Amino acid sequence: TPTKPAAPTPAAPTVVADPDDLPPWHQDGAADDRDEALAAEMATPDAAMVAPWEAPPERPAPSAAVPHRPQGIAIAPSSAADEPAAAVVAPDAPIGLASAEAWLELVAQSQLSGPSRQLAAHAAFIGYQRGVLKLAVSPGFEYLCSDRSLAALTDALTGPLGQAPKIVIEAGGAEAETLHQRSDRQRGERQQAAEAVFMADPDVQLLIQQHGARVVTDSIRPFDE
Repeated sequence: TPTKPAAPTPAAPTVVADPDDLPPWHQDGAADDRDEALAAEMATPDAAMVAPWEAPPERPAPSAAVPHRPQGIAIAPSSAADEPAAAVVAPDAPIGLASAEAWLELVAQSQLSGPSRQLAAHAAFIGYQRGVLKLAVSPGFEYLCSDRSLAALTDALTGPLGQAPKIVIEAGGAEAETLHQRSDRQRGERQQAAEAVFMADPDVQLLIQQHGARVVTDSIRPFDE
């Protein structure tokens, strides 16, 4: 009887030992091998180009918000001391009333009207001292010196004189002329000047001399009238 060949014996599997499964006396050697391999890898040129790790810089703490201001514009601090003081308007200074001329000018520029205006126009200046105004009314115009007219005249003079004057009316005339008298005098002077100019005109003289013309002087009026 032929003999059967014996079956081949299977090869034993290769067992790779895990470093963690190594016994303690072999683990130290394996660690040394890993350290040497890591050192050799770091010695290569590619590993030398890697910059060392550095911690990121700390960010500064946020500061208080500052309002944006365009360049070239100066902003002055708001201070009450820098503000200009409000302009103070001084009241009109009291006028001096020391002459008849000043009295006539004051009456002419006043806003008087009606009987009080007539009273002032027919009153001549005598004097003004210590708040007392002495006036003389032309004869025939005493009826203008009513309490109402005197009160209105006092109110009108309070502002220009700086105080309410005490008006004293004295009887009789005064050497100084009144505003009414001055107006009449100046009107007469303008009338005389107008008549003189008219009579000196060559055409007027020709009519008088050659044709016997007669001039009615009352018909001549100054140019400003």
